[in-house]
Amino acid sequence: MMEADFRHALREKTRTDHDLLDRMITTLDIAQLDDFRVFLQIHHCCFVVMRSRSWDQGLSTSVLSDMIDGLAADLDSVSGHRHAIDLPAPSALDPLSIDYMVAGSRLGSKILRKRWGASTDPCVQRANTYFSQAIDPKLWPETCRALSAVPPGSARADAIVEDTRIQFQLFAAAFAKIVTVEDALA
Repeated sequence: MMEADFRHALREKTRTDHDLLDRMITTLDIAQLDDFRVFLQIHHCCFVVMRSRSWDQGLSTSVLSDMIDGLAADLDSVSGHRHAIDLPAPSALDPLSIDYMVAGSRLGSKILRKRWGASTDPCVQRANTYFSQAIDPKLWPETCRALSAVPPGSARADAIVEDTRIQFQLFAAAFAKIVTVEDALA
């Protein structure tokens, strides 16, 4: 019998965390300025943490830096506060887990771009750096190939699953804290 591909195992083992984050993010109406600011802040904060915790260069290293720069530019455009929030700082993260999160995020941004693009708010429309960034068509397939090469059940596979779950939880924690801060300021 053929062993399961680790890429599929990773998706299954992190499905609950992924689904929770999707439900949280979809509560935001990113066509509206306040929710768009929250979206930008969550992503900027988490991507900065992820970049700082990678123990090595990954497939997505330059893409992640570009995403952070784009989010920062858009936050500046919408006068978004970059809240200093206390997030759990994970230890070093396997770069392949970061690649999985970044590549998946870029795919998700294609869907979210349509929601953002429906905005009639000129301030939201001007903040177009993040959603206008090109999506490297090779990043997802290269990430999938790298994940498929990891032996299922290996120590590295277990570490990648754990690190991916930590990153989903990081986003959930950022969402909760930033929404609380924004609500307090409103």
